[in-house]
Amino acid sequence: MTKKVLAAVKTDVETIEIREFDYPTVKPESGILRIEASGVGGSDPELYRKAGHVPVIMGHENVGTIEEVGEVAAKRWGVKSGDRVALHEYLPCWNCEWCMKGDFRLCMEVDFFNVKDRLNTDRFGMSTANKPPHLWGGYAQYMHLPLNTVMHKIPQDMPATHATLAVPFGNGVQWACLDGGAGPGKTVLVWGPGQQGLGCVLAAKAAGSYTVILAGMTRDQSRLDLSLRLGADYAINVETQDLEAEVMRITKGRGVDVVVDTTGDPKGEIVKQSIALAAKGAYLSLNGLEQQVPIGEIKKRYLTVRAPRGRSYAAVELALRYIGSGRYPIDQVCSHTFGLAQVHDAILATAGRGVQGAIHVCVEPWK
Repeated sequence: MTKKVLAAVKTDVETIEIREFDYPTVKPESGILRIEASGVGGSDPELYRKAGHVPVIMGHENVGTIEEVGEVAAKRWGVKSGDRVALHEYLPCWNCEWCMKGDFRLCMEVDFFNVKDRLNTDRFGMSTANKPPHLWGGYAQYMHLPLNTVMHKIPQDMPATHATLAVPFGNGVQWACLDGGAGPGKTVLVWGPGQQGLGCVLAAKAAGSYTVILAGMTRDQSRLDLSLRLGADYAINVETQDLEAEVMRITKGRGVDVVVDTTGDPKGEIVKQSIALAAKGAYLSLNGLEQQVPIGEIKKRYLTVRAPRGRSYAAVELALRYIGSGRYPIDQVCSHTFGLAQVHDAILATAGRGVQGAIHVCVEPWK
């Protein structure tokens, strides 16, 4: 009798059904991951309310134990049954220009900006559940691992919920440090105190940045407070404080060297403010899709502008070292856990709906 797997499937806008799937057959070039925890990413609420993107087993911040692994896959990944791993969501081709350069996050096979049908994008948590063997997301008891899976081995004693921060904190390392150059002597401004913004704060300070400033809103007060324990020197509530005046006071009128926007700039104001607060020669990581950048101001201030786009293997490796170091209050970042039957509530909590004080939310499928 075929073993069955339970999964939470998005079937409509903000609608989840628990469905049963067959346990996949393991081939020499594949494996099976027993999911311990799957973090709810900052992009999950957006995907959850997106019409037409169904059926999907969401969940892309995945941590678990290798249940079974084929001979070819075991050699490729350097793992065996019983090893614990954290995954990237990307399923890159490994033969294009970007993959060969080591920057698989830009592989055309995984880049949803370059495909017409995002259901067919090769990413965990985004690909259609209609595609056999169906288990492409972490909101399930088990996941299928194809040969092009990108994974990191984690210690046996690292809490699974902590390890799910590998992706958002890996983004923090990438955006603030590897791309932005945050480090000794630098002053860094981070917009947004979500899990990625907090990751930027931690990474920037760990890299030796002289001053790290986090900007948020009144509803974010608990996250702003937490940021001070993760490395922020200043946590500014933009609704009760004058951000520009505060930043210029802190930097003695010089401005900041690195800006990272993790909010998506929903009102289109962050681009303008970031440029106004930037020191000459600063690096700006600006978010959103419709915003416009004034080239004259960029030229005058000699700024470098780029948009945040995922993370590299090296960024996640470093993030996992920070997470497991014992130096940071990671338990306070991992604020809430939900069972498989509560995936709807978990995603809404990440969006600030239904549950107060949620920071990093996890789904534990066996809970």
